[in-house]
Amino acid sequence: MKKRRQLKWSMITILAVGWFMPLVILSVIIFCIVENQINRQLEKTIVASADRVVEICQMRINDVIVASKLSSYLPVVRSSYNSYLESRDEGKLKQEVEIFMSQQYRYNSCINMTALYFTSQPEKMYYCYSNNNMVTYAAVKAYEQNAIESVQAKAPELDTDIAFMNIGGRVYLVRNIMDSKFHAYAVIVMELNMEKILEGLDGIWAYKAGDVFVDGISMLNLYDSDPCAGDFPQRIMEHSYYERNVSEAYVYKKVENSRHCFSYIVLLDSSAIINEMATIKYVFYLLLVFMIPLIMVIFWFFHKRVNMPIKVLRQAYKEIEKENYGYQTDVGDRDEEFYDLGNAFNSMSSTLKYQFEKNYLEELALRDASIMALQSQINPHFLNNTLEIINWESRLTGNYKVSNMIGALSTMLEATMNRKKEQLIPLAEELSYVESYLYIIAQRYGDNFQVEKKIDESLLHIKVPRLIIQPIIENAVEHGMDIRKKGKVKITIRQEEGMLFIEVTDNGVLTKETKKRIDSLLYTESTTETTSLSLGIRNVNKRLKIIYGPECGLTIKSNNEMHTVSTIMIKIDNTGEQ
Repeated sequence: MKKRRQLKWSMITILAVGWFMPLVILSVIIFCIVENQINRQLEKTIVASADRVVEICQMRINDVIVASKLSSYLPVVRSSYNSYLESRDEGKLKQEVEIFMSQQYRYNSCINMTALYFTSQPEKMYYCYSNNNMVTYAAVKAYEQNAIESVQAKAPELDTDIAFMNIGGRVYLVRNIMDSKFHAYAVIVMELNMEKILEGLDGIWAYKAGDVFVDGISMLNLYDSDPCAGDFPQRIMEHSYYERNVSEAYVYKKVENSRHCFSYIVLLDSSAIINEMATIKYVFYLLLVFMIPLIMVIFWFFHKRVNMPIKVLRQAYKEIEKENYGYQTDVGDRDEEFYDLGNAFNSMSSTLKYQFEKNYLEELALRDASIMALQSQINPHFLNNTLEIINWESRLTGNYKVSNMIGALSTMLEATMNRKKEQLIPLAEELSYVESYLYIIAQRYGDNFQVEKKIDESLLHIKVPRLIIQPIIENAVEHGMDIRKKGKVKITIRQEEGMLFIEVTDNGVLTKETKKRIDSLLYTESTTETTSLSLGIRNVNKRLKIIYGPECGLTIKSNNEMHTVSTIMIKIDNTGEQ
């Protein structure tokens, strides 16, 4: 048998001779690789920080666009204008419109000033300006002196679109306010606080200057035109980072929606990038002089003797994650530790495959057996009583009552046969079987039997296993009627913390002997109970645990009034669907 060496002795041997090996050429190659990796990582860091900042800036722009829609979506401006057309009260119109504008836009830090005018009276303007940005009336004056004519000329072209306009160094968003027939009856103009919107651009690493272009128009006047439009190669569109020459580097990001194009351009300080790389080079050279032999030997050793076997084992456990149970691996027999790990993994994989197949088949068989057992059981005593009632009612009363009872019995028989072979049905359908059973019981006991229901109707669409409620109610009826001869059953259905609770309360007292018998049915495998009611309770609990897990199932306890409460717990997902 081949003798295998221990890993620690192999490591000591390799490290001892590694100082004497000439690996200068290999170290240079690794240096080039590391330098390239650092460059790429630096680029990724810059691009990642730029992407986060641009995403935040774009969210602020989108928030302003959404805010501009409020004047059309909210009926305040339209109602005020319609009232003005009837009363011609300009003072009231001005008050209502400016109050609306103040409520919606005064405290928006991305908006300096908001102006509004009606197309029938463009000479009358309504204003509000932000308190958060320390804006003064000068913003209104600047708009009236420099921008109002351009805005009024642009607005008729927009229809339902918006426009961004840079006029005199101030950026305005222009939008028509539409009526229900999509006719523009007013125009809203917002002066944007670009400093707030683009806040964070200077946080990009090596930031030097930046600008944003909307549909090719500069918002900060740093460039006459987009310096990246048509000038950069396709790489800029794929990686967002471009070094035009030694002294120029850019981060470029283009965001397009259905109607507008936003281009973010950030000029980087190339000297900071160069200095960063120089520092890394100096550190690397220093380390290389003192530690290159050891580094190279360790690299080679761990690659061959550690990394490769681990890679094989990683591939093996990934196969297990893909449910390829029984997968076998070979990590070699050179090192004792990895040889033992490989054998242990192969043994574990084989055992896992055997256990999985065994447990799966056993659970499948148990589930099918439990479901068939429950669906096949109908209490013969209950059928005899029902048939006797139908017989007497057919003799003593008219056909309506008999017809209803026969219909209810047919519904229950249909439920037990399960012609469609459906394991899960809507809660509403399950309750229809309960209604049929309760109708028959009501005919049997008359005024001595009462039913109270408290059901959340929003839960009726949830799917539950077939025939889980009727056996519990049947047990409650028999339990309550046997003790007091005048029974009352309360059905409560509610949802709480992702669980569906179905509670059946009867007015019978849960004695110690009955509680002990129920615990034996629900929590132990062996029991001497052979009645259909007992088997029904046990099978309902077992079905629920098989389908939904051990935290679900059936519990039977006493409440504060000493009445018996049977609770079914079913797990539901976030959408309320099974």
